[in-house]
Amino acid sequence: MTAGNGHPGGERGPGEALRALTDAQRRSVAAASDLFDALMGEIGAREPPRLRVGAALRALGEAADGNDAARMRAVVARAIDLYADLVRETFELYADMAQLAVDGRGAAVSASGGGAAVELDGAPGQAAAAPVWLHNATESPMIAVALRLTDLAAHDGATVAGAHGTFSPASLDVAAGGSGSATLQIAVPHGAPAGAYHGLVLASGLPAASVPVLLVVR
Repeated sequence: MTAGNGHPGGERGPGEALRALTDAQRRSVAAASDLFDALMGEIGAREPPRLRVGAALRALGEAADGNDAARMRAVVARAIDLYADLVRETFELYADMAQLAVDGRGAAVSASGGGAAVELDGAPGQAAAAPVWLHNATESPMIAVALRLTDLAAHDGATVAGAHGTFSPASLDVAAGGSGSATLQIAVPHGAPAGAYHGLVLASGLPAASVPVLLVVR
């Protein structure tokens, strides 16, 4: 017998099951977002960033249409992994903003996902890239803040000049209480010795804002 949903015995097809799962995930994300909004309101921050997972999860749901059980399991597993990664990175972003407000600092530069350093790796002659975040915990917008990479140095004195690093976009406008990101790309020089190179990303007009950079040359 076929039930009203079009599947024998009232069972859901893979696409319907995943859509039900992602609907539950979206409700969980919305509840978590409301909780974070309340926290940020208490400590005086403005407009915390929103988690946008709907489009990605809908795409995964569409990919699961059909009755291939193995593919369904793979898609559900990928959806759960994606959801967990997005929640973790968003939590780290909220935590950075909350810490800024608690500490009374106006702005900070950070790595993606709350990492201790912006980490990149590449071989000589190749380009390495990673995101860099700028957080604004003040009540005023930040306009045309330019990021700059210092020279990078290895333990043995080898260096990679900061001029090999570029940011896209070249400057950031960040609303009060908001965050913005730019992509740091480093063109690893030909002939650069293998090793770990350390430096900083600085922000124009924000003398207290910086984040460590680690470039691993293979």
